[in-house]
Amino acid sequence: MSRRILGPLALVLVIRIFVSTGNSLAGENTPESWDKISAGQYLDRRGESWFKFSGAHRGEGATGSSCVSCHSLLPYALARPILRRISHESQPTEGERKILEQTKLRVANWDRLDSPAFQLYYDFDDAKKKQSRGTESVLNALILTLDDRIEGRAEPSEATKKALAILWSTQITDGPHKGSWEWLNFGMDPWESNNSPFVGACLAAIAVGAAHGEKRPDTQNGSQARIGMLHEYLRKNFDSQNLHNRAWTLWAASSLDGLLSPPEKDRLVAQLLAKQQSNGGWTLGSLGDFTHGEVKVPSKTPDGYATGLVLHTLQLSGLRKEAPEISKGLSWLRSNQGKSGAWRANSVNKNRSPESPNPSKANVGKFMWDAATGYAVLALSH
Repeated sequence: MSRRILGPLALVLVIRIFVSTGNSLAGENTPESWDKISAGQYLDRRGESWFKFSGAHRGEGATGSSCVSCHSLLPYALARPILRRISHESQPTEGERKILEQTKLRVANWDRLDSPAFQLYYDFDDAKKKQSRGTESVLNALILTLDDRIEGRAEPSEATKKALAILWSTQITDGPHKGSWEWLNFGMDPWESNNSPFVGACLAAIAVGAAHGEKRPDTQNGSQARIGMLHEYLRKNFDSQNLHNRAWTLWAASSLDGLLSPPEKDRLVAQLLAKQQSNGGWTLGSLGDFTHGEVKVPSKTPDGYATGLVLHTLQLSGLRKEAPEISKGLSWLRSNQGKSGAWRANSVNKNRSPESPNPSKANVGKFMWDAATGYAVLALSH
């Protein structure tokens, strides 16, 4: 089994920028343009809203922070630095700085998280405490390793090194889930359900690739054995995953060498392309059986999250943006950016309306728009 670690998401995205630097007016996009300024403004507004959202707040006073949500803050952390680079913004946004500061604070005080001063993501029972530690260890490592990469640091920062040590300390080392991490499960697809630990392991693989690039030393004693367990978990569980999770495997495979054989990758690419609609987009409902909540019939209209995720991972796998299917999908994204700068997507769990007159319900309704916008930006940034 090969365990050579390849270059990660952030470096690939920074180097492989083919997007025109021109910006069109919001709502006037052509098949060849999209509004980077309004996309950034939407992401910044939504990041600020999440930091102010009482349901996201953890801890007290100077040690307080906001949990890194898979639907809002994680897409922000992944996409906003890339968007800043291609938009020629000279400094990190306030949201980027806040995410990094809070992540470093929590990593530095990892042993104190289960206290009122910091607070775990969820602490109402022992199972949720374990899930919170596993989930956060992956997200912390991902945020810090990608920041090291995009900022061009020669080696991981001290905070990143500690985050990686924590990552390996929380990895499951025996049983049927060996090699993965405990992951938050609220029965909410696609990121907090029974199958979501696989996505968490893919995120860990992306983080590992960012920290252990081709020219970087192995900074963590014994990490190769841990990487081997992660590799084996993803390989062993790949066939049982829905298409949404297998798309994430393409992303992980851009960081972890040998994760997919050439025939496996070709089959997966073909399966994803087979779900593309005639207008160029993808719908989340076509990527898995997401009929366990109150939404019994997922939307068949293409959405920004599924389209952005699939196009991003397909391009990471080696498909060029000039390929007919990729070009058609990118045209769909450019043509379906809203006047607010956002792309739309619908929850596959609950019927939520971003246009609700109730501000709280409207905020929750926009969670899928946040994800859609982040991943659409990633897809368009190649």
